[in-house]
Amino acid sequence: MQQLSAHSPLRAAPTAAVLCAAAVAAAAAVMAWVAVRRALLTPLRRIPGPALSSFTNVPMHYHIARGKFHDYLERLHAQYGEVVRIGHNQVSVADPAELRRILASHEFRKGAHYEQGVMMSPSTFSCIDPELNKKRRRQLGPAYALSALRGLEATIVEHGAQALMAAWDERIRAALEAGDGARAEVNYFHGFHGVAVDVIGVLGFGRSFGLTQGADAGIVDAMRKHVTLVALSARVPVVGTRRWLFPRLHAARDRVVGVARGAIGLRRQEMAARGEKQRRDILQRLIDARDPETGEALHGPALTIEVLLMMIAGTDTTSNTMTYTLMHLLHHPAVLARLQRDIRQAFPDASAAIRYDEARERVPLLTAVILEAMRLHPAVNGYQPRTVPAGGAVLRGRYAVPARTDICVAIGAANRNARVWERPLQFDPGRFLGPDGEARRKDMLSFSSGVRMCLGRNLAMIELHTVLANVLRRYALALPAAAPYGPHRPSTRPGAAGQPEHIPGSSFITFGPDCPHQNCVVEISLAG
Repeated sequence: MQQLSAHSPLRAAPTAAVLCAAAVAAAAAVMAWVAVRRALLTPLRRIPGPALSSFTNVPMHYHIARGKFHDYLERLHAQYGEVVRIGHNQVSVADPAELRRILASHEFRKGAHYEQGVMMSPSTFSCIDPELNKKRRRQLGPAYALSALRGLEATIVEHGAQALMAAWDERIRAALEAGDGARAEVNYFHGFHGVAVDVIGVLGFGRSFGLTQGADAGIVDAMRKHVTLVALSARVPVVGTRRWLFPRLHAARDRVVGVARGAIGLRRQEMAARGEKQRRDILQRLIDARDPETGEALHGPALTIEVLLMMIAGTDTTSNTMTYTLMHLLHHPAVLARLQRDIRQAFPDASAAIRYDEARERVPLLTAVILEAMRLHPAVNGYQPRTVPAGGAVLRGRYAVPARTDICVAIGAANRNARVWERPLQFDPGRFLGPDGEARRKDMLSFSSGVRMCLGRNLAMIELHTVLANVLRRYALALPAAAPYGPHRPSTRPGAAGQPEHIPGSSFITFGPDCPHQNCVVEISLAG
């Protein structure tokens, strides 16, 4: 038999296989060592949490991608406490006092996650740099000040509450003409969303989008796809730079950016033609905005992104809060009856629109109901990281956290913290009434807190109060017999037993109800 030489290919093949196997084994050993070092050779090992999360961030990313990260965090905090390790370099905090400390200053900066999803320019919401954020807030703060918005309240009511009631009145008239009686079914999620979009359209784009009058809702679909693109690119940055990966999402982004740029361009043309400014809406205030310290204005992409942020942040958040507020009222008929009675007694003249200050002063229960709905269902309830500064930090006086660790601001879990809130899963507006009601608001973090508190909170509260007050005065409301959620469907969750099961929701930056076309239907008739 022929001898194989040392240089024969038949001898080289096993040698290559051995080398390949050795390389794979070495790589696996390195990866295992890195995983062990991340999990165990860090002060984070003392923080409770799932064992798997000490080695990898995969479970966290999985729940973020599903839009159920808020549910995941709530379960973890219920099991492990107010500080939980959710990744090899990720910690979640659900202690309101600790979160207020973290949010009080720019010491804990927003994580890199925020700017990875930015397409044109950092916005007031997404920017990481504290100095840029301070400058933007100096520039934009006056546009969202309550004093400025009070001058726009008549417009807000006209294109908000009054436009919605006109549309719903038409539905009742159509039912009567069809012989179906004086009661009609409407989708309150779609109605509230149309109101929010139309109000922002008038204030921020110079025109109503006409959604409450039945106009094409394509702009809403484009906004949602844009938000999806931002969320995806925040997790996988290449998504934001490779159009071919998600061409429809990029086309939607082009549309909403074009709408924002078009509104700015048209307003500048109007200003040039008239020779003087004729409007004092939010769009005009953004165009006129100047940094009081430097005189610097917003230009180009910076102005466009702030107008775009107003469109997106000012619609989903407000409309979803209205949706969950009405859901809770429908699920608790006694509270609904009491609130409607209070509103009708305080405002018997149905021909006069109810204004924001009047609603707050004369019907404190309305504010309490809104706050309780916001506590249970914060409009922004997803992954909101803050980065631990150089030198590290200590959480709750016992957990050392090294620098560059991401701290997730678990607003939803904090709002349902059993140590802070009695019966945290129950809808109880009374917790915001009485002598302690005002003090309790500091623990409700739905508008965030500190230096990054939501700029649009005043506009949101005006819309919430005026739309809900006027709608609740005008209509009798009831769930349809076939409603999938309501008092007839009690929850079986620990701590919520006997309470009506909520409409489930998902969070992709903003939080909203699942399947609203079937879950958010109400029967309406004119109040007697």
